[in-house]
Amino acid sequence: MWIFTRQGFFSAVHDDYCNEGEIMVRARIIDDLERLLEKTGIEADILVIRNADYRFMVKLSVEQWTDYVAGEAASIDYPNFKNAIITKSERERASAYMRCWEAMYQFQEANAQSNHWGDE
Repeated sequence: MWIFTRQGFFSAVHDDYCNEGEIMVRARIIDDLERLLEKTGIEADILVIRNADYRFMVKLSVEQWTDYVAGEAASIDYPNFKNAIITKSERERASAYMRCWEAMYQFQEANAQSNHWGDE
């Protein structure tokens, strides 16, 4: 699962390093995991693996992860996600998020012919 929240961008998986009931939450930037842990009050060690696809990881229980995701969904109070998360101090993040938005917009447009609603 990929998810963008106000704390950051995360990839959550159940990989070979997880026991039953655990999720590995991975991030590209350590700050994202630090903000997630701070927001949730969870105390956990962030693993740093330099040659991994996602350099920063933390193991959470499935319950901790689902509580976090549900809490983020329940607290949506913004009309535009990109504007809600971008600050002047995070221009690089703003640019990266915009490129993700653009890639998915291009994917939408490339597949518009299969849009069953059609464009009026």
